[in-house]
Parts: sequence; C-alpha cells; structure tokens
Amino acid sequence: MDYGRVKVISKKIEDILNSQINKEFYSAYLYLAMSAYFDEIGLHGFSNWTKV
Repeated sequence: MDYGRVKVISKKIEDILNSQINKEFYSAYLYLAMSAYFDEIGLHGFSNWTKV
C-alpha cells in the first residue's frame, strides 16, 4: 500500500519479504504446536527444545 509516502522498495521485494515473513510465522506456530503436543504426552525435554 502507498499512503502518500515515497516508495523505498519495489513491489517485487515487498512481496518476497511478505512471503518470507509468512513462512517464518508458519514455522513458529508449527513449533509451538509441537511443543504443546510433546508437553502433553510427557516429553518435557522435547517440549523445551522446540520452544528454544
């Protein structure tokens, strides 16, 4: 989006960065889900490792 500011990066770079950020969030939520699962089944070491 352009809110009347000077464009600093190109649309292509903006799209690539947004794609990467979405992948990072997906991975973070995946590790959080794995951590909760490991904690639930009593594998607290694995749970801690996936939080780190």
